[in-house]
This record gives sequence, C-alpha cells and structure tokens, in this order.
Amino acid sequence: MSRPAHLALPLLAAFLAACSPVTLRGSGNQYWLKSSSAVILTTTDSLIAYHAYVRSLSGAEWNRESEQVREAVQKDGSEFQRLRLAMVMAVPLTGPREHARAMQQLEQLERETQKQNSSLHGLIAALKAELAERRRLEDALRDESRRADDLEQKLDALKAIERNLLERSQPPPPPVSKKRR
Repeated sequence: MSRPAHLALPLLAAFLAACSPVTLRGSGNQYWLKSSSAVILTTTDSLIAYHAYVRSLSGAEWNRESEQVREAVQKDGSEFQRLRLAMVMAVPLTGPREHARAMQQLEQLERETQKQNSSLHGLIAALKAELAERRRLEDALRDESRRADDLEQKLDALKAIERNLLERSQPPPPPVSKKRR
C-alpha cells in the first residue's frame, strides 16, 4: 500500500472526529453522525466514523463500549460487528494483547471479505496496515528506550571509573604528626 493511501484512513478519521458538534448513535448495523446536515450513507462511512469515535473514548467509556460491542458480536456475528470489535480492540489505549487480538480479527476478516469481494475489504486492509505500523513504531520506541537506558548505565559506569581514577591520582594528604610534649 502506498504511503498516501496508508495515511488516508487516519486523516479521514481525524477529520470526522474534528467536526462539531458530532454525536454517534447506533441502531442495528448502522451508525450515523448526527449534526446539522451530516448523514452517513454507507456502511464504510459509518465504520470510519465509528473508528474516529472509539479512538476518542476515555478509559471508562471504552470499557462500556467494548462490552456493548462484544455483546453485539455474540448476538450478530456479521462482518460489520466483528470489524467494530477489531476497532475497539485496536485503539491506542489498549495493550499489546488486545492489539494482537485485533490483528487476528482483521486478518480473518480480510480473508473472508477478499473471498466475498466485500466493499469493506479496503477499509479492513487499511486498518490492518495502521495497526501493524503502530506496532512497528511501538517496538522501535521500546528498542530505542532500551538502548538509551543501556547507554545511560554505561555513561554512569564511565563516570564512576573517572571519579575513581581522580581519587587515586591525587596525592595522599600529609600524615598528621602527633607532637609529643
């Protein structure tokens, strides 16, 4: 996937999230933006809006939304609901375990939608690429943090050696003579 196409989904999601006032309401398999004139017409549009919505949730809000989506997937295991679940699991505030589950879900959905020639295939591929890129960047950040810690430890060790050498190179203080009376 080219770099501009890779950035299109997050930019679109950010744009939709920035529109105000925006509230997200759900009914069955459709979500829509409720504002002065914006109405979502396609499933893909509603999922992009949902992506922006779940990325903006706080921890408690995310917990409620996560529970609702998991229940919806149990009731209706459609690709729409499973994609919503993958989006919920892939938000930045979740941990690596949830991200791995989201990636598995996206890979499974990608295989299924490719066979069915679904209109959601491109969105799924973009979400999968976004999650993979985020994982790569997080891994790189962790590696850099480890390197920085290692270098700081080495620098501290060198400073200790330098202090030790300085202490050894200084002449000892003259002996204190005791005067006899």
